[in-house]
Amino acid sequence: MLNLPALKWVNKKGGVYLISIKRSLFILISLLTLLLPLAACSNSETSSSNGDSDGKVTLTWWSHDGPAFVKANKQFIKEYEAKNPNVQIKLQIFPYDAFIQKLKAAYASKNPPDLAQVFGSWVPQYSKNALLSPIPDDMKDWAKSTFYEPALGAYTLDDKLYGIPQEYNIENGGVLANPDMFKKAGLEYPKTWNELIDDAKKLTVTKNGKIDIKGFDFISGDNITFTFLSLILQQKGDYWTSDGHVNFTTPEAITAMEELKKFVTDYKVTNLRDFSGNLDISDLFYKNKAAMVYRGPWTIAVGKENYKTEKLDYIPIPSFTDQPPYFAAESGWGEIVAKSSKHQEEAWKFIRYMTEKDKAKYFNITTFTVPANKEAAQDPEFLKALPKMKASIDVLPYGRFIGLIDTDFLKKTINDNFQLIAAEKTSVEDGLKKIETTINQMLDKK
Repeated sequence: MLNLPALKWVNKKGGVYLISIKRSLFILISLLTLLLPLAACSNSETSSSNGDSDGKVTLTWWSHDGPAFVKANKQFIKEYEAKNPNVQIKLQIFPYDAFIQKLKAAYASKNPPDLAQVFGSWVPQYSKNALLSPIPDDMKDWAKSTFYEPALGAYTLDDKLYGIPQEYNIENGGVLANPDMFKKAGLEYPKTWNELIDDAKKLTVTKNGKIDIKGFDFISGDNITFTFLSLILQQKGDYWTSDGHVNFTTPEAITAMEELKKFVTDYKVTNLRDFSGNLDISDLFYKNKAAMVYRGPWTIAVGKENYKTEKLDYIPIPSFTDQPPYFAAESGWGEIVAKSSKHQEEAWKFIRYMTEKDKAKYFNITTFTVPANKEAAQDPEFLKALPKMKASIDVLPYGRFIGLIDTDFLKKTINDNFQLIAAEKTSVEDGLKKIETTINQMLDKK
């Protein structure tokens, strides 16, 4: 089974929407039944037949149908074909859920597209099964020096790169902050962890003994895990062992989980009420039900597109310690090439073209994603276009790859046990031992 993100927001020109890949089998089968014939009609060519009789190279490229991604991809094709008249690129787009299954089926039947735009956590299952083309030798040094390490992580296997990232997928570093609530409370934005806690307490509003407005919320499917891991790293701790297992019973892990629990039980600035509900914690923020929310920068686009507001600040979150704000990150969107493609060289040339600095910057601005390309991230033009991304850009050097692990399983295991810990149904130590044991059992089965 592929490691798939349970929830992923796709930035759309006309709106930002949440995609859940954990829908009913009936809906998924229905989608595939409808879409596969349509896809076959639109373009039946894949990597098994990509050469034209006139010598022109035809590349088939698959991606999802997020409008911002489609816009950027079509622009790349237009420009590249104009500069390379011997190359024709046929873009096929699919609804997100159908795309995941279509891609799996294509690789299983040994008839994948020449290249595909994929989420980083999908890549290991393909690379481990020798289905992907490694990047050419003349791109190796360029790739390792050009892109941030966490962005390369999932595209790397046995020191070989099997893809090029376009996005630095980050949930840490920045906090959605309501400027009006801070102003009303007479507060400045926090500069230290203790100030964060103090401000969160003052910003929390209760009614009839229950929290009405949360002072600080991080309790989401992603951010419980990413906050937990960041607090471990900021204590100079680690959660990986030398033999490829996890260790969540270290003093640093215990301190980190105790701190997360306190936000619910001691500081009383958030609760478990909305966890696993219909609304993301960023929605609570935009509905004025949270003063601060710890969520990735993609949630800035949620406000603009879904709530028609940019009245927010995205502020740096202070480090838990006197160390820099270290954090762990998954690998985001990027490009892969099928090993079975007859035109691997041409596919890699196209990928390099659209992941160089200026093209990468265009892609990230258009799709409202954080650049994986270091030069694109550090270019002043990027922040000029997306100024609220500054908190995210500033912390990128402190990120590390989360590790080659089923991140859905990791998150679910941590989330399930955090709920028990925060509800005081199990101790921090017992909960962490359960997390460690469950994840290591999963790793041993791989």
